[in-house]
Order: sequence, then structure tokens, then C-alpha cells
Amino acid sequence: MHFSLVLVSISAAHAFAAGGTAPKWTPTYDMQMSTIFMPCNDSGYFNASYAAEWGVADFDWSNAKQLWANTKPMDCEERLVEQASMVNKINNRTKVFVYRNFVKALPWYTSVREKITDPAYSGWFLKFKDYHGPENKTSYSVPPCTGDKCSGFYHDQDQTPEHPHGDGSCVDDCDCGEGLPCGEYLWDHRNDTLIDFLINEFVLGPTGLGHPGISGFYFDDGWVTTPEKP
Repeated sequence: MHFSLVLVSISAAHAFAAGGTAPKWTPTYDMQMSTIFMPCNDSGYFNASYAAEWGVADFDWSNAKQLWANTKPMDCEERLVEQASMVNKINNRTKVFVYRNFVKALPWYTSVREKITDPAYSGWFLKFKDYHGPENKTSYSVPPCTGDKCSGFYHDQDQTPEHPHGDGSCVDDCDCGEGLPCGEYLWDHRNDTLIDFLINEFVLGPTGLGHPGISGFYFDDGWVTTPEKP
């Protein structure tokens, strides 16, 4: 279990400096409601009573990882909603944020997996160059296959649940979708139709701001054209 702490006032100042806007909810001098932290308990749900003592609790995708990694298929997205509901039942003044990624398409999110496994949406994901199936699976810097599961969509195994041990350990075969290797896939933002999904379903949908227990997000990752310095 781990968490970090900053003050909302600091975050708001940074948002203004970056050209953003402050949160829409009413400001307060109540110190309890003027705090924010990003907790994560990868073995199960985070202590909801403790999280409810904060102004904003921002839950990472790894929260409850050992639970969702062993669900078939994985259900990280729904577990974040459940965690938010647990906190709100104790204190509905606490604002709950959850994790979203606009670079990596993580198949342990149900709404993402449904698109990766549907051929109608194949244009939404970056592909391995000149992929012709399992016969050329060794020609890339990262493997397109895990066991007998292969995908022509680019993916790596960084921060990925694996059997028997990985970043999240599956008791038996990991289930990221029928025939789909677990891994970090990548959105292809060259496809204009992707944007509507990301905004209206991934962010505003029933597991996002469309849910009464969720007030915001931690949006992760960005693109670089040159390697970042260590």
C-alpha cells in the first residue's frame, strides 16, 4: 500500500499556470476537504474509511490489482467504480478521481478490451509493422505472442499482469480477452473516430463522470519524439 500527498491549493495554482482551470466545486477553508492524495493498494481495495477523510482521493489503475488480475476477464474499470462507491458511502463530500490513459490502451479496462477484440475498431490501435501472424513473432523487439495468444496490435509487457508472476500475478492463465495477449497496447490518434469514444464513453460514460461517485481523473502519459533522459 502506498500513497502521496499534496495540497489542492498547490494543484490549482499549477493548473492556472498551465493555462487550465480550477475545479468547479465550491472552495473551502476546511483543511480536511482541502487535501488530495493518490492511494493504491494492489492486494485489494484501499481502506475506504481512511480515504473518506480526504478532500480528494485519486485511485490508481493498480488499485485492487490482485483482485481484478484474477477475474476472468479482467475488470479493473469496474473495480475503480466500486472503490469510488465505497468511499462515497462513507463521506459524499470526498471527491473521488480514477485513472485514465490516453496513450496506452489497457485491455484490463472492459471498455478498452471490447474495442481491441472487435475487428470493426482495428483502426484505433497501432500495429506491428508488417505483421503476418505467429510465424514472424520473433522479428520484433517485443513479442506479439504470449503462449498461444498472438496479436498484430503493438503491445509490450511493461506493468502487465502475468502468470505466474508479473506486475500483478495471475493464479492461472491471465484473461485480458478471448485470444488476446495481456499487454500495454497503444491508441492510434490518427483515427478521428477514436476521439468520440475517448470523450463520450471512456471519460463521460457510466464508469467515468457518468457515475455519481466519480468526480475527476488522473490522465496519464504523453508522447515524445526523442528518448527521455534517465
